[in-house]
Amino acid sequence: MYQGILKDDGYFSAIDPMKRIMVTENTYDLGEYLINLHRSGELKTDFGEVSGRMVYYPPCHLREQNIGRPYQELLSLLPGIDLEPVDGSLYCCGMGGIMGFKREFHDTSIHLGNRLMNKINDLKPERLVTDCLSCRLQFNQLLPYKVYHPIEILKEALKLGS
Repeated sequence: MYQGILKDDGYFSAIDPMKRIMVTENTYDLGEYLINLHRSGELKTDFGEVSGRMVYYPPCHLREQNIGRPYQELLSLLPGIDLEPVDGSLYCCGMGGIMGFKREFHDTSIHLGNRLMNKINDLKPERLVTDCLSCRLQFNQLLPYKVYHPIEILKEALKLGS
């Protein structure tokens, strides 16, 4: 059935369509994988308390993946965490993958990210958390806050735990 539907000339066209489907059905975002482990009771959660007021930015691509906010849910498991998410679909860092690295788009990239940068500055976090490495690069160049991946915060909490 899928032989005709998944026929294309793209990079993966040489792979059998059923094998391609098998790969997609078994590929997860790390946060999605970890939250699934938690929901099934298989995730170690003896976390210690991490310090600092944190702002979590769920990146644009997370909305497109349609998997919810697994990292925000995982971070909410940490005892005493002071975490505020940036909500709203109009917030984008402006990086657009590599757009911010290209000379001809750099100023546009910064302009696109201004609304988000202003929002984060208004929230005055001690730590900024995002699961997008492109956003992290943009934040590092435009904001004075130390930027972390959620896994770094979870690792810290595990080390502080029992």
